[in-house]
Amino acid sequence: MTSRCLLAFCLILTSLFTGFRAGAQCTGAISTFPYTADFELTDGGWVTGGNASDWVWGIPHKPVIVGAANGQKCWVTGGLQYTAYNDNENSWLMSPCFDFSSLPHPYVQFQLFWETERKYDGASFEYSTDGGSNWLPLGSQADYQSCPGSNWFNTTSITTLGSDGWSGNVQATAPCSGGAGGGSGRWVPAGHAMPQLAGRSNVRFRFRFAAGSRCNDYDGFAIDDVWIGELQPASADYTFSCSASRTGQFTPVTIGCGNSYAWDFGDPSTGAANASNSSNPNHTFSSAGDFQVMLTVTAPGGATSTITKTVRVLDVTAQVVQPVRCPGGQDGSIQVLSTPAGTYTYSWSTTPTQQGATATGLGAGLYTVDIRGTNVCAVRASNSLSDPTPVTHTESVEDARCSGPNGKATIIPAGGTGPYNYNWSPAGPTGSGTSSSLRPGAYTVAIADAYGCADTSRFSIGDDTDLLVTIGHDTVLCAGETLLLQPAPGPFSTFQWQDGSSAPAYRVYQTGRYSVQVTDGDGCRNSAALQVTVDCSDVSFPTAFTPNGDGRNDRFGPLGNRGALTDYTLRIYGRWGQLIFETHNPMQSWNGDTLVGKDGSQVYVWAAQYRLVRHDGVQTRKGTVLLMR
Repeated sequence: MTSRCLLAFCLILTSLFTGFRAGAQCTGAISTFPYTADFELTDGGWVTGGNASDWVWGIPHKPVIVGAANGQKCWVTGGLQYTAYNDNENSWLMSPCFDFSSLPHPYVQFQLFWETERKYDGASFEYSTDGGSNWLPLGSQADYQSCPGSNWFNTTSITTLGSDGWSGNVQATAPCSGGAGGGSGRWVPAGHAMPQLAGRSNVRFRFRFAAGSRCNDYDGFAIDDVWIGELQPASADYTFSCSASRTGQFTPVTIGCGNSYAWDFGDPSTGAANASNSSNPNHTFSSAGDFQVMLTVTAPGGATSTITKTVRVLDVTAQVVQPVRCPGGQDGSIQVLSTPAGTYTYSWSTTPTQQGATATGLGAGLYTVDIRGTNVCAVRASNSLSDPTPVTHTESVEDARCSGPNGKATIIPAGGTGPYNYNWSPAGPTGSGTSSSLRPGAYTVAIADAYGCADTSRFSIGDDTDLLVTIGHDTVLCAGETLLLQPAPGPFSTFQWQDGSSAPAYRVYQTGRYSVQVTDGDGCRNSAALQVTVDCSDVSFPTAFTPNGDGRNDRFGPLGNRGALTDYTLRIYGRWGQLIFETHNPMQSWNGDTLVGKDGSQVYVWAAQYRLVRHDGVQTRKGTVLLMR
């Protein structure tokens, strides 16, 4: 590595020395641009020099570099057919003199092809402003893809050059220190702005190529199609869109390279916000109206381009003109109002797309509309429609009494938009939600709101023939007692007792069944009856029963005057003392089922407590009963 570094130092010194010798007073400098050199008919007046130079002009035919970029001829190191360049080479290919007095933004571009030992050997591009006495590299590797340039220096600090440049290969390089990679593999365009040379009158350029003492079996470096002229300024242009808040979003669509941007929104009342140096600025305009928005784009070489457009900023609202009248309807409409007024195009989010200021035939949903026009800051507005509350109802129904025309129904609507209309069937049309004097039967009411949104009520008027009447429960009397029977709850119009009498009340003295038939004012009839027993004796319990469904001795309970029992409790227990039946109704008896269903023949324990009518004290009875299946 030390020998390589010493060699590189020697080559650099040689380069400086030979470069100085190459310097000459510029005479007949080229001042007409653009300058082009395709090297087809002549060598272009470019000259070679330096140490161990092997630059040659012609048609290359090497393993990697074959032919020119365009046409046939170009400049190349290492000969036209050789597969290696010279050891310890530090050579150059120098241009004619140029006078850039007429070029405020000079630019150079060319085609190049390189195949060298990576990192150690390579080429650079240099310029001189004193006719060739002193040289400086143009740019650095940091400019590799820097607009407006391209492919500028792919390697930093090439060893034999002592500066950035082009280096690398696409061939196998196992014996060499630089390794593989980095070669161009084809002709590629390269370019660079030269603002530092603007107005200079004594300018030369040169390609400098350098190599070490070994690993030089590569095709070398080739150039073709040199172009020098004025850097074309970026063609400034921009697009814009706006939101409903009058905020514009500006996007440059500059053709070429824009290095910096200067915006003037033509809105001085916004103060400092009227200007911006952002590439994609937003600006909130002070009002709706027309504004002169100017964009100035400066290219890396300093060339500028300016464009001014009239931007119309709108205040827009989307307002509901007609709401959806009925659920699921398609009769809504939304209208866009724009300030300032003008001729605009509209695109609604409908299927198919509606293109007027008013969208019609809309159902429930969110709708957006894009408003555009010539020089109009495109803006979007939106509004939504909702389905109204559907028409619903509740019903209040009173049944008819005893088939008479005295039933009543009231329809109570909700939702929709009043007033409501009612069409009763079979009672005919009516504007009222209440209908009286209805006979028993089925009815339908069609309900419609102010927009014709409908609901239907279906109900029936029942025939209430039930006339409630009671004269009490079965009763036990002791000898000498009486009972006065009075039908309730009433009021009743007529009475007919079991013996044909028609008084409102009937007094009982003896055992028997007593009944009464009553009518009310609507002609409804009903009857009631009870059993009166004159007997205050005790009851008995059987010792066995057979729950086999034959209607005889199927259940277990008290026998005898059960109506004389009060405060009654009967409990039945299984063999393990578990309670399996309990009742407090002397009329309810046990059917033999246990907690787990029907059991086989078993003996069960029972216990009863009760009071007897007209007797003091609690009676307690216990025993066993055999269930036989």
